[in-house]
Amino acid sequence: MAAVWTRLLLLGVFVAVAHGLTCSHCPIAILGRCLFPRYDVQCDTLTSSCYTETKAFNATGLIQLQSRGCVLSTSCGRTEAGTFLGIGYTGSIACYWTDLSNGGTPDMSNGGMSVQLSLTAACVAMLASLWAR
Repeated sequence: MAAVWTRLLLLGVFVAVAHGLTCSHCPIAILGRCLFPRYDVQCDTLTSSCYTETKAFNATGLIQLQSRGCVLSTSCGRTEAGTFLGIGYTGSIACYWTDLSNGGTPDMSNGGMSVQLSLTAACVAMLASLWAR
């Protein structure tokens, strides 16, 4: 019976680790409204953070473009300057670490709670496995 519980716990850990972060995806938004249908996207293991990128145009400062989706954790907190249709802008990437959270309060640090949650699930399963012996 202990072997059955151990296998079930290991299966649970595998599912918890394999489950990626779910983020809101919007290729472009103006004034907080997505110009295309917004949908949820499952991030892969490489893109472990949800993001909201904001590009503020220098000419007016009032117009801002946003995009949302999955991004590499190394891009979190990054700022950039560039031009779009000849108009200068300043862009920044804010990252989020929980499902469907891109649009809430950003966490600008590198690393992710989604990975921490999977590690916690693995530790709990390992302790339960040892207890079942």
